[in-house]
Amino acid sequence: MGDVYGGERITHAVMGIIYGAMLANLLPTLWRWLHLPTAFAPAETAAPEPLRWSLAIMACGVFLSGVRDLYAALGLPHGGWPWDKEKRS
Repeated sequence: MGDVYGGERITHAVMGIIYGAMLANLLPTLWRWLHLPTAFAPAETAAPEPLRWSLAIMACGVFLSGVRDLYAALGLPHGGWPWDKEKRS
């Protein structure tokens, strides 16, 4: 069955059984919740202006990092910079 210890197989089997039992108990509750109103409503938060700007700047940085990762994943020119120094000439 592979290179795992017998105890590990048993542990994962027990974890799978317990997880399945947990899901079986959770599904009826989720079904009841599905038919209830959400009660979501917009609310104004009292956050300081510097915190809002900091979070907006960080969000832009995360977005740019994702764009850079996509560029590298597509294998476009210089997408591996600065990590592929041996490829540069």
